Amino acid sequence: MKEKIGKAFAIFDKIRTIDIEGFLRDAKRRIDEIKENPTHFALTTILQLKLAYDMFDCYLKKQCSLPWKTVVAIFSVLLYLINPFDIIPDFIPGIGYLDDAVAIGVALKLIRDDLRDFAISRGLNLSEYGLD
Repeated sequence: MKEKIGKAFAIFDKIRTIDIEGFLRDAKRRIDEIKENPTHFALTTILQLKLAYDMFDCYLKKQCSLPWKTVVAIFSVLLYLINPFDIIPDFIPGIGYLDDAVAIGVALKLIRDDLRDFAISRGLNLSEYGLD
């Protein structure tokens, strides 16, 4: 228990010492990239979500193994997507799917390395999936 608390404080210290200017610069660069080609961003996100689904299916069929954090992340985002009770109801025009997009983005970020490894194991083109 003490070890977990120590790790939590270490993470908090990293967050407090983040390079704010570097963070803002990286965020602006990424926003500009998305703005220049939003279709590519949407397509790679959808492909990554499909790949995550395939990973989960593979895991459930006991055809591959995954770290527990990956299983939990994929299960959670899939559950959130099918759950009719969203934080922001889907029927609201313009923002209805914002919460779904955030949930997907967080989950994909958490499992990015495992997605990459799975894509490699399947012989997929990493750049096509935005995983290069």
